[in-house]
Amino acid sequence: MSRGRILTVDDEKNIRHLISNEFSLEGFDVVTAASGEEGLALFKSSRFDVVILDIKLPKLSGIEILKKMKQISPTTEIIMITGYSDIRSAVEAIKLGARDYVTKPFKLDELLTLVRHSIQKKPPASDTVEKTDDFQAVNSSQIIRCPSQAMKKIYDIVDRIASSNYTVLICGETGVGKDVLASLIHRQSLRKNGPFISLDCGLLSQNLAESELYGHRKGAFSGASEAKIGLVEKSHKGTLFLDEIGNIDLEVQKKFLRFIETKQIRRVGETRENHVDARIILATNLDLEKAVGDGLLRSDLFFRMAEFTVTIPPLKDRPEDIMPLAQHFLSQLSVNKTIAPEVDDILIAYPWPGNARELKATIG
Repeated sequence: MSRGRILTVDDEKNIRHLISNEFSLEGFDVVTAASGEEGLALFKSSRFDVVILDIKLPKLSGIEILKKMKQISPTTEIIMITGYSDIRSAVEAIKLGARDYVTKPFKLDELLTLVRHSIQKKPPASDTVEKTDDFQAVNSSQIIRCPSQAMKKIYDIVDRIASSNYTVLICGETGVGKDVLASLIHRQSLRKNGPFISLDCGLLSQNLAESELYGHRKGAFSGASEAKIGLVEKSHKGTLFLDEIGNIDLEVQKKFLRFIETKQIRRVGETRENHVDARIILATNLDLEKAVGDGLLRSDLFFRMAEFTVTIPPLKDRPEDIMPLAQHFLSQLSVNKTIAPEVDDILIAYPWPGNARELKATIG
């Protein structure tokens, strides 16, 4: 019995044959296409569980094919193949509905894992889809999903990237809920049973930043009366969330970039390096491109941070979220209280410069 039906669209003959041969040995039914036009024709005429789609194709690009396939079958999972220089295009593909991407030269076992995971995650075919409320709690936590279209788009992206190891940069004004979104990503990830370590870099002492992040050995500096494990190391097998990342100094930025790239850290005063397997989520309310131009942020860290960027709009730009949020904050205080209808217009008309944080403080 076939483990799934795969369509591979790539203009490189060797890649088509490699995927076809290896996936067939694994029990998949594989169909190949040498061009976007051929792939699109096959996609229209038959059902596939997963499409493996090259971004660089003659005539119709992979991005164009992706858009057309998603219009035909929104639930079909699509994995993009890209060269390293086209990472930004691959990230754009994720936003357009692709499940994931691999970079050339890719490892077959990596691609196999993505395909298996995509098929496992794929909802069963049905003529009816069970509908849920747009505004909902996530499990038993205090995280909610807002009903505005702007936030729905963000949740859709989060649902697709949560299970990956992408470094995520969350942008938005102070109080908009960047920490809540980071927590949601962690709770939906494969690391959800691991630690979620959060640090507001704006509260970090510059003199002790390196010690807080990486730890230190006993006697490493004046006042280091005992050894300390840093926050990065504590996030092993989990998620490290650094809020207001633009507030750490350039030297600490340099060492943090090295950690992102190598997953290796060295405690202050030690020579031995430790491997830390952590997913990185960063957040800022700054204009990071301006910060780079002003010399406040390293350009190499900026480009590494921007592997996947999500921007949360201010609350004033999504008024349909105000009352659901207000009711949620009130329910945290008392399950028996509701907001009087005459108060609704007042809350919705107010611009909320402090965003959701100000709304919560007002309700509380």
